[in-house]
Amino acid sequence: MDSLQLACHSQWFGNQKRGGSHMRWWGVLLWLLSGQAWTANVLVIQSYHSGYAWDAAYTTGLKEGINTQHQLHFFEMNTKRIPAREYSVAAERAFQAYQQLKPDLVVLGDDNALYYLLPKLYNEPISIVFLGINANPRALLDEYSGIAQVTGILEQPLFVKNMAEIGRLLPKEKHRVLVLFDSGNTSKIALDYMQEQYKLIKENLGIEADIRSIKSEQEWKHAVEYANQEGFGAIVVGLYQTLVNIDGLHVSPENILSWTNQHSQLPLFGFWDFSIGKGKAAGGVALFGLEQGQMAAELVTRILDKQELAKYIPIQINRQGRGLYQPEEFARWGLTPPKDWTPIDE
Repeated sequence: MDSLQLACHSQWFGNQKRGGSHMRWWGVLLWLLSGQAWTANVLVIQSYHSGYAWDAAYTTGLKEGINTQHQLHFFEMNTKRIPAREYSVAAERAFQAYQQLKPDLVVLGDDNALYYLLPKLYNEPISIVFLGINANPRALLDEYSGIAQVTGILEQPLFVKNMAEIGRLLPKEKHRVLVLFDSGNTSKIALDYMQEQYKLIKENLGIEADIRSIKSEQEWKHAVEYANQEGFGAIVVGLYQTLVNIDGLHVSPENILSWTNQHSQLPLFGFWDFSIGKGKAAGGVALFGLEQGQMAAELVTRILDKQELAKYIPIQINRQGRGLYQPEEFARWGLTPPKDWTPIDE
């Protein structure tokens, strides 16, 4: 088995020899003239890994939404579980996978994939669709503007909406919220975005949010255990996948979330669907990885099946999110769910 096969999962097996850039565009032209179904190779470069709930959800959205005549291949950069100093090495491996496959379209999943791969791909004769991007990509897209045509989906935590809903659920004297994130790249970007809205939330919603970036498991646990004593009324669980223990090893995200649920003296809320449920956060206005994948699949379909040029498709933002709650967790804290929130069993 060659290195590409080791690095990538494929929904279909078998290799096709691809020609150069002219051959790829010539193949598209022949397909248009013949009216026959055209099979494209699509390489999905994931910032994280398939076992991560967000990735599992958006890849499902891609698989369900992209025409089955096209072949999907996946490469995992695994940046939730490797040190930041190794990100560039992971990106080089991803680029090698691209060079071997010579796909017709590349999907870049989340910030690390876009940040590290666009500088390598921007002059390739391909279309690029990104998803799950928290940072404003405009400066990066301007710096690396070349032959490749780029569009995609932005992902921004629903900070204001969540703070407004928490304000409705809690008594006025408890309108002080602790927001916890790990120290990964995605968290840093999300925190910058939230800090910009801090003043608006405090002045218009009357809610004070203390937003913290945390590196270690010990620091996280200390923040949770002392939140009640520090006068907070609720905790929002952001991202927690890059926390490390005293030996510098990554801690299981599932263990972090379970421990937080068991030891918190305050109700827990979440920004993402994977953090909400029984034994997790009680609820929140959540973003869904499945929706990101579905929206990206719509763009892929427009490019591959409807022959639209990616450069003319506007960059889109995630839809409005949905309110979720877990009934047992809400009952634990004596909370009454908003009527427009959806209950979940697990």
